[in-house]
Amino acid sequence: MPFDFSQLAPLLCTVGGMVAVFAFIAVFSDSANLNGIKSRQVGDVQHGTARWATKKEMENAYLHLPFLPEQWRKGEKRPKEQGLVVGSVVGGLPWKQKTTALIDTGDVHCLMIGASGVGKTAHYLYPNMEYACASGVSFLVTDTKGDVYRNYGAIAKECYSYRVIGD
Repeated sequence: MPFDFSQLAPLLCTVGGMVAVFAFIAVFSDSANLNGIKSRQVGDVQHGTARWATKKEMENAYLHLPFLPEQWRKGEKRPKEQGLVVGSVVGGLPWKQKTTALIDTGDVHCLMIGASGVGKTAHYLYPNMEYACASGVSFLVTDTKGDVYRNYGAIAKECYSYRVIGD
């Protein structure tokens, strides 16, 4: 079927009109630029005192406990305080390193959001599950891929006598 050139003129007029409208809006619209935003340094009409905690504040805010999962799994030296592991400190001699967990014992909740591969499970969930099992905290973990069940289901059931759903 040959192209009908009689339809070309209305099409070109429509496209040209749309381009003209967008160009008019871009040129004459004052709200489209960011010239009204001034650069502000701290203290220029800003409020708040947000900053990183000092070492002393962290010592006062969090409970410092030795993180000993091998002993906890045997029923030894289990912690009594319940809470969330919010960090850790590793120290000691290179051949005898000791890990101390920073525990927030307040009535807190946690929501983890992060891209895949950043360590949400390995570096945050697993230590918190280990501590929760050792201290007797009830918890629920949704596990769509089954990784947590494969890696910690047997530990929670056999070492800490937890009921694991998924069998």
